Amino acid sequence: MVTIKQVEAAHWVEKLGSFHAAAERLNTTQSTISKRIQELEQSLGFAVFDRSHKMSQLTVQGRGLLDDFSAMLSLHHKIEHYASSDEGYSGYFHLGATEMVALTWLPKLIGAITARFPNINLKTSINMTHELQAKFSEYKLDLVLCPMTHSEALAGQPSVPLQPLESAWMCGSGFSLGRQGILSPQDIAGLPLLTFNEGSLLHQTVVKTLAEHGHTARQTITCSSMIALAELVREGLGIAYLPREYFQAYGGLSVVHTSMAMRPLQYAAIYRDDLIASQIARLAQDHCRFARPGA
Repeated sequence: MVTIKQVEAAHWVEKLGSFHAAAERLNTTQSTISKRIQELEQSLGFAVFDRSHKMSQLTVQGRGLLDDFSAMLSLHHKIEHYASSDEGYSGYFHLGATEMVALTWLPKLIGAITARFPNINLKTSINMTHELQAKFSEYKLDLVLCPMTHSEALAGQPSVPLQPLESAWMCGSGFSLGRQGILSPQDIAGLPLLTFNEGSLLHQTVVKTLAEHGHTARQTITCSSMIALAELVREGLGIAYLPREYFQAYGGLSVVHTSMAMRPLQYAAIYRDDLIASQIARLAQDHCRFARPGA
């Protein structure tokens, strides 16, 4: 089998005219160069150099390979540069994120990615967690920014933890809660509830927590847009469990105090096991903050 070291030896012997000069150029011994040329000739089945002259000269068959040897070395150097340099990566990278990531820190992350990898061809998809996981399992995404789940699609995949997404019950400033003080799970269930899509983790968290307290919501409105959901709440249609840090600065919304505690959603960057994806996952860790931009 022809190796790059054998090709490199042949290239420099031809360029410099001797095995000794090639050995000095490659910082090795003349016997090593001679051995590499012998192994190359054995692999090819013919002599590459005519050793009957004082200066090492290519045979007719050797001259026929000269351009191929140069092309192989050029490609080898290009691959080495690609592997060792962030700027060298010019391929596609498919990134997936939830709406809350898009509303908050995704623009800064994309800026950081393109600064680190100036030649990257970045493709970004905004979707719900289960859709992102499905695309990831189908190898349509290289990295996803979403809440951690026990999905089989993500089993065994490398990940780094991100900031938890803390949420709170909120209502429009003029909405009547029907009573003062801290609301119980029963009080919450009796109010019109606005939730994110039924397939979302926020919706599932609300339904599961109410069920654990023995209640189901009497009236619900589901919505596929977090911003549209907040607007409906602000207009007084009911209460919703919304990401706290972002929507406290939204305007026209008030936090509803309740005894029904719910855990924050633990976000993570889940990625393919390769160098570029792992570096982008670390950039996500550095830039994750679920606050309203400019707040």
